[in-house]
Amino acid sequence: MLQSQLDLDRLMYIGFGSIWFTDFVIAHRVLGVDDMISIEGNEVGYKRAVFNSPYATVRVEHGMSSEVLPKLFAEEAIRNRPWLIWLDYDYELDESVRDDIRAVIENAPVNSILLATFNGHEMGYGRTPERPERLRDLLGALVPDDLPKAACKDDRMQDTLADLSLGYMQSVAAEVARPGGFVPAFRLLYRDGAPMVTVGGILPARGAARIAADLVVGPAWPCRPALPIKAPHLTLRETAVLQAQLPRNDQLTRAAVQALGFDLEDDQIAAFETYYRQYPAFAQIVS
Repeated sequence: MLQSQLDLDRLMYIGFGSIWFTDFVIAHRVLGVDDMISIEGNEVGYKRAVFNSPYATVRVEHGMSSEVLPKLFAEEAIRNRPWLIWLDYDYELDESVRDDIRAVIENAPVNSILLATFNGHEMGYGRTPERPERLRDLLGALVPDDLPKAACKDDRMQDTLADLSLGYMQSVAAEVARPGGFVPAFRLLYRDGAPMVTVGGILPARGAARIAADLVVGPAWPCRPALPIKAPHLTLRETAVLQAQLPRNDQLTRAAVQALGFDLEDDQIAAFETYYRQYPAFAQIVS
């Protein structure tokens, strides 16, 4: 959708591919992106990532993101091309995550797309009375002085983190006077064991800001679901059997699943039926 409206013909992908490169495979197959860079901080992980690199056009950079990103911002061959960059952390929003986000917004080329993922579990942000102050320390004045403690508990913590981090991204773009600003486009709350938050948006060229803003508010834009995504953990066989029942005119019921030979809770069935088109079609195999 964005590729057809913005100048993304030379789009490159930057992420944390680890040794699996799942997102890199999707970027190449689905989006047609060839040039890709993976950032890997661990020494052993770096060697394994180089070994497991799925395509000849994937480059693995050794170092922490705070070390590698400034080098990429200065690299002549890529600094005038739009980036799709996914900062996919498995830990909470902290100073290092915040600073990486700021660096990308300050320095990424025009028409770049930024996503950031971090853990939204409330315990990663201190005890309940301390959480509003912790968020103010991280994100500054955009965090309300009267942010209620209830907004930093249970499932509401994910919502609070998503809204405040998107506000932070917008404020950084305004502070550094990016010509096209920052257009919020991604807000996904989900659980894959831990409660995770993915937020992000578009850093458009000045003339593309209105196009980007119109695209991400339309009914066809799928990246800001109203409810958290709670995709169930399924085996490959369970996934295949359920997918064979979809799409359908009537709702897939628990009784129908039981008739297939296994069982799931109602909310698990509803989540799979809603998101089965996006459900992962890969596995990590351990011998």
